[in-house]
Amino acid sequence: MSGDRLTRLMGDVDDRFVEESMEVEDKKRRHWRWIGGLIAAAAVTLFAVTWDGFKELIPLSDSSSNMSVAYIDEEDIDVGMSSANLAEMSEDELFSKWDPAVVRGVVKRIDHIELDFNGQEEYQSIVTIAVTDVYRGEIEPGSTIQVLTVAGVGSEVLQSDADVISELRLGMEGIFMPRRHDASHVWSQNGATLQVMDVSDYGFPDGERYMFLNTDEGLVFSRDAYPSLRGAETLDDIEAFMTERFR
Repeated sequence: MSGDRLTRLMGDVDDRFVEESMEVEDKKRRHWRWIGGLIAAAAVTLFAVTWDGFKELIPLSDSSSNMSVAYIDEEDIDVGMSSANLAEMSEDELFSKWDPAVVRGVVKRIDHIELDFNGQEEYQSIVTIAVTDVYRGEIEPGSTIQVLTVAGVGSEVLQSDADVISELRLGMEGIFMPRRHDASHVWSQNGATLQVMDVSDYGFPDGERYMFLNTDEGLVFSRDAYPSLRGAETLDDIEAFMTERFR
C-alpha cells in the first residue's frame, strides 16, 4: 500500500473511533502504572522487613540523649574477647554494696540489644524472669521483672565477667540478685547519655556473681565469691542459705 493511499484512508476514519482508541490506550497505561506502583510498594515493604539495618527501637525518655537502643538478633552481637576486671568484693559486700533483691524464678525471655552511643556501639542482654519466691526486696512473688546484663546471655561471647550468665537458658530456674535502677544510674560515653531506667528497672552489676543457676550439669555460680556456699549442690541449698540470712 502506497503512502498516499494510507494517508487518505486514515483521513477517512471517523474521529470518534480515533478518540475511543486513544481512551483505551490511556486506560491501559493507567492500569499498568497502577500495577507498577503496587509492585514498587511491595518491594519497598519487603526491603524494610528484610534489610539488616531494620531494627526495633526502644523508646527513650528526654533524660537520654544522642543515642538509640534497639533489639537485635544474637548473631548480630559484635563483642570480641573482653578483659573487664571485676571489682574485688567480699561475700558480705556482694549482699550489701548494691543492696540487691534476692529472688527465685524462671527465665521466660532473653533479648539482645545494641546501644548506639552517638555512633559507638555497645551490646547488652535483657533477661525476663518470672519470680516465684522473694527472700529480700520489694518484688512481688508472681510478678515478672526485666534485668539488664552483659552481652552474651546463653551464648559463646567471650567475656571475663560473663562465665556464669553464659550458662543461662530459656526455661532455666535460678536464684537471682538484681539491683533496682534509679535516676542515679546513668551511662555516659562518646558524648551520649543513657538513663538506664529507660531500658529496664533492674540490672545485674556483672554477669558472674549475682545468679545461681540450676543447669543440666548441676548448680552453677561463682563459688569463689561465696565461701559460705562452696559446698552447695542444689538450688534448694542456696534457698536455705538466703532464707536464713534474710529472715
